[in-house]
Amino acid sequence: MTKRSSIILGAIVVAIILVLSYCYFGGGFGKSSNMPPDLPNPHGDPAVPTTSKTQTAEVPEPASGEPATDANGFLPTKMEDPKLFEGLQTNFKQMSVCLNMKMGPFSQGDDMNFETLNTIIAPDLGDIVTTTEDWSATDIKTNSGEIRRIFLRTNPSNDTEQTKTLNYYSIQPNGAQKEISLSKEQRTNPTDTLLASLEGDGQLVSKSVARKVYYQNGDDLSVVERNGRVYSFELAHDGKTFKCSGVDAAKSLSCSCK
Repeated sequence: MTKRSSIILGAIVVAIILVLSYCYFGGGFGKSSNMPPDLPNPHGDPAVPTTSKTQTAEVPEPASGEPATDANGFLPTKMEDPKLFEGLQTNFKQMSVCLNMKMGPFSQGDDMNFETLNTIIAPDLGDIVTTTEDWSATDIKTNSGEIRRIFLRTNPSNDTEQTKTLNYYSIQPNGAQKEISLSKEQRTNPTDTLLASLEGDGQLVSKSVARKVYYQNGDDLSVVERNGRVYSFELAHDGKTFKCSGVDAAKSLSCSCK
């Protein structure tokens, strides 16, 4: 091999190493721009002041990532945390003032799900006209302890039939994520069989669904539910917007009026 050939071969090897390094470190684990800002973190939520008036980060810090169900496989019901009830009471009163709205009844015996939230805000909004799903995220924990996310987004469309796009991720404790490769056929309008197969690769950690709810008076509500409870919501009315995140725990509850 000539000296020139050796130099060319060396340059090719270096280029390959650089490309592989970029794919792993630059194009692998990282904060995906495909993720919505109000998506709950599978590793948990941080503590923030219950009566915080400032806007907090939408994507919380990592924490435990333990399964969401109890030993019998059921989700906890009713509001078992008095501090959460007090925090929600305070913020619903602030929402009433912020949006110039009447608030419906809310008691400590109510589970903070969508039905409860709808009862609270319905007096000035009227009946629900229609509801659309924006995305869903199913987080599982494999036998090796890895957290994976099955992310299904509904693509906006003027057609009668909307398309859905599937992304599959490995989520790190620091929030970084690496997309797990899927074929084009698997990514576009995935079958229920495929989704069930992916979910079967681990134990359920959490299930989140984002919806947009349209009301009779013309207002709309954006709401994210995690494990059947409201995680975050945003409602605009009378020229102002009220937004809450971390709604399912007293330590993470934070609301703002703009």
